[in-house]
Amino acid sequence: MESESSQTALIRQLEERLLQPNVRKSARDVADLLAIAVVVAIAMCGCARIAPTPLPTQGMVLVPAGEFKMGSEVGLTDEQPAHTVFLDAFWIDQTEVTNAMYNLCVQSGACGRPSVTSYFDDPAYSNHPVVSVSWEDAKAYCAWAGRRLPTEAEWEKAASWDPVKNEKRVYAWGNDFDCKKGNFEGSGCDGYEKTSPVGSLPSGASAYGAMDMAGNVWEWVNDAFIETDPFGTRENYYAVSPSSNPQGVDPSITVYRVMRGGAWKMNFGNGRAAYRLWFGLSDSYDFTGFRCAHAE
Repeated sequence: MESESSQTALIRQLEERLLQPNVRKSARDVADLLAIAVVVAIAMCGCARIAPTPLPTQGMVLVPAGEFKMGSEVGLTDEQPAHTVFLDAFWIDQTEVTNAMYNLCVQSGACGRPSVTSYFDDPAYSNHPVVSVSWEDAKAYCAWAGRRLPTEAEWEKAASWDPVKNEKRVYAWGNDFDCKKGNFEGSGCDGYEKTSPVGSLPSGASAYGAMDMAGNVWEWVNDAFIETDPFGTRENYYAVSPSSNPQGVDPSITVYRVMRGGAWKMNFGNGRAAYRLWFGLSDSYDFTGFRCAHAE
């Protein structure tokens, strides 16, 4: 009862703020106040499996519709050929999903706990990206939050495309590697031994404002993956993929799923935006995390 009384008091405070005379409030102020009120109301009614926020794009950055260059002509075989892709507008999380955010889903019963919980259970790491989660875990969280995993193409555009210059970047921040702009394994200059709190390195943001797209943790995306044979006995997906809103290879023919971005550990590709890594959809490690997307 004490908890319910405090929640009722919070709603009354919010109501008073909304109705305050002679105080100008923006539309976003009003939306945020109403959002908090709805979250409190959800808690009071015990609707545990309802996502924690009624704002579908809160904490996300918008990537407008348009073309971008996907892949790399100088990267590994499975990054080739570089090709033009059109994507509809979408939103993507500005940061990786944190331990605190993921814990809300666990508490609701919609998500399982990470396979290793030493960091997950430590309040000091609440704002670090959740790790030791599988592709299946990531997909479940995004669905619970009213979102979805980004496609591989969406992730790469959000990480690498510069809409002002209309050109692709090698890294999220530009074309030259800078160990101070991402949390990388053995770089010796980012200041973190393992994961870092999300958004800790704002100078490494992409042109769209997405943080940690290079380094910190490898990020699951929705697409399935088939390894490309460098001797040409297996067709390269990039050579035949759709030019508009590609969804990846048929997921029924492989258990592998794509990961992007590099990490504090297992940093293949050094954070290059076009680099592709893959693991089994049930695999989880202390360097695997994710972020979600949402259609415009």
